[in-house]
Amino acid sequence: MTKHKRLAAVIFAVLVLVALMTSLFFMSSEADHDCIGEDCPVCAVIALCRTTLETLCGLLIAAALAFACCRFAALLLSVRRVPAYLKTPITLKVKLLN
Repeated sequence: MTKHKRLAAVIFAVLVLVALMTSLFFMSSEADHDCIGEDCPVCAVIALCRTTLETLCGLLIAAALAFACCRFAALLLSVRRVPAYLKTPITLKVKLLN
């Protein structure tokens, strides 16, 4: 990976973490606000934060599963079998004493 891709990945991860933390902080600080009724702006923002958290958590779970599947596939593909042409009496160091 180039430096630019690595930097972009780190910045994206930090932004996702900031979005999660600000949503959690706002929801915890405004959980017991004085609601004015159906058109309460604080309730609308809390609903938006909840939607953001649900979406980002779902994406994080999907990314973790995709990463785990890729690592498992790489592990399976990295198992190397000895080809048949390398299994000769000389390579196996068999003494041929007849």
